[in-house]
Amino acid sequence: RLGLYFESLLAFWLAHAPRTQLIAANLPVREAGRTLGEYDLLWRDDTGVTRHWEAAVKFYLQAEPLPVTHTFIGPAARDRLDLKLQRVFQHQLTLSHTPAGHAALPPEVAPLLTQAFIKGYLFYPVHAFQAQPAATPGISPAHLRGWWLRQGSGALPQSVAQSRWVQLPRLRWLAPLRLDAHAEVMTQQQVEAMLQAHFAASSTPLQLVEVTRGDSGMWHEAARGFVVHAAWPQISISATSNSPH
Repeated sequence: RLGLYFESLLAFWLAHAPRTQLIAANLPVREAGRTLGEYDLLWRDDTGVTRHWEAAVKFYLQAEPLPVTHTFIGPAARDRLDLKLQRVFQHQLTLSHTPAGHAALPPEVAPLLTQAFIKGYLFYPVHAFQAQPAATPGISPAHLRGWWLRQGSGALPQSVAQSRWVQLPRLRWLAPLRLDAHAEVMTQQQVEAMLQAHFAASSTPLQLVEVTRGDSGMWHEAARGFVVHAAWPQISISATSNSPH
């Protein structure tokens, strides 16, 4: 899972960066045999302050052109940005205030500073992608951005005519894409044929990266976006209604 991979990278960083001490990662909180939650990361900085970080990496598509968090939903239409933020701030970051949460902490961590470490991308409808989006309360104005469109609703946006395309698997969503000069990339015609074949058999959204050649011949990311099924989000909700997540 991408979220667990993200947490493991953060744990590695905190364990090996100078002037930080990783105390625990994914520390469970249990009561009467029932798991209530977990501390994603407990770490100490060089001032002696111990921090509880709740970490998440999320990718949301703006389904309606409104600057409010409930309009941003996941590619599979199983979660929303407002609900994720609510859970982080009202449940996960308050674990240490509960008797079970306090009991699960190592004795040397008090006092504890709680913080959310939330990263990811927000994707806007392709026709609005180039415009500066209206400020959404609770979202950094400098957040990472991309575009999205429904399959068959129009051409993929290209920065330059010579750009190419790469379809990214989920575990490669985290970082800007760089590829060597001989990497396999798709032309506009090839990516459109790939999308047509994919959505004829599946409703799974695909993340695409537009790449352009740099002076060294390497491919560099120019923009990224999601292509979703023509019936998204309804078809995604129906297809995943039995999921436990």
